[in-house]
Amino acid sequence: MTARYVLTSTCIQTGTMALTVSLRQHLLGKERARFVDEDGEVYEVEVDWKQGVVRGLLPYYHKRRLAVNETILLHFRGEEVELKAAPRGGPRLGQAEPKEASPAERWEAKPLPSQKDPEEAGDPRPEKKRVRVTPYPKEVLFPNEPLRALNPPGVTEDLRRLGFLLEEGPPWVYKASLGRRQVRLVLLRPGEGEPGLLKAYRQQGAYVAILAPESQKEGVPEGVGYLSPEAVSRLVRLKARFPLSPLDLEDLLREGLVDLEAVESLEDRLVAELSERGAFAAFLLLLSRKPMGEVFLLADLEAEALEEGLVPEVVRQGVEVLSQPPFLVLRRLSPGEFLLRQGVEEALADLEAFAQGLRSRLSRVRGSF
Repeated sequence: MTARYVLTSTCIQTGTMALTVSLRQHLLGKERARFVDEDGEVYEVEVDWKQGVVRGLLPYYHKRRLAVNETILLHFRGEEVELKAAPRGGPRLGQAEPKEASPAERWEAKPLPSQKDPEEAGDPRPEKKRVRVTPYPKEVLFPNEPLRALNPPGVTEDLRRLGFLLEEGPPWVYKASLGRRQVRLVLLRPGEGEPGLLKAYRQQGAYVAILAPESQKEGVPEGVGYLSPEAVSRLVRLKARFPLSPLDLEDLLREGLVDLEAVESLEDRLVAELSERGAFAAFLLLLSRKPMGEVFLLADLEAEALEEGLVPEVVRQGVEVLSQPPFLVLRRLSPGEFLLRQGVEEALADLEAFAQGLRSRLSRVRGSF
């Protein structure tokens, strides 16, 4: 199978090749691929499915001195992809090869006896020749102008899963609804313009950042926010384990740095918060051993908790929570002395009934709008 690929300015600048339909079918499920050129030189390339490109072909482009709008023939041979630069000056993509005229067409093309060739007639007027000129791409004529990428960033789908929807770009503007207010995130990739373009958005209250891989983090200008695709992917995986919302991403954006290290810190905090739930559950199991109506001292309960591996702080926090609505399981008699007013199992059943009643009431209220 053979396919044609026309190079763009982005391909030449970044050494990439877009994943066309034929490339996607041939490289399906692969993260690395093997490309071989006309001289037998091998290029081990990376298949970036998220960005929709193949990376690592810049040496080949330089070797063949390829330019924008030139064509590469792709031959799919088993596990390899053979590269062959199309001859310069050949027919363009989609243009048929010139056909040889048939004898009848040649006979019809001959001039009639009454018609004389201009040279035979001695016509001094020179023959006019038409020259077709192919215009240079805008990126070649105006190299200092920012490259206006048409394809949205590869993180768009991941940001959508985190609650941010793309509205326009570039610069790429994302919005997330948080009750009565909206959070705006504006991203700019390297090559799409100067960081100064983000200043106006920041003045309007938006969070702005340069979107670049972790390997290019050090190249981001000081004072400009930074967000990496790797960090966003990590947040999406984290959401499968913890209840994340746009608020969590907003907390990171306030710091101006959303990288893998920042996401790891967020993960540690979430793990600590959920571990508190587990500690509270262990405290309830400890309290369930006591019969209803028993009066106990906080110090005695803390000593029992230590034997179960719970720290005294967990016991003190649990006692404060169960002494207040909606639980009211404990009643404070004096400093450090409590009465167990209700069994833990019965209290949880009452709390469950309360939650179900409140849930049904909320459903009726929402249905009235």
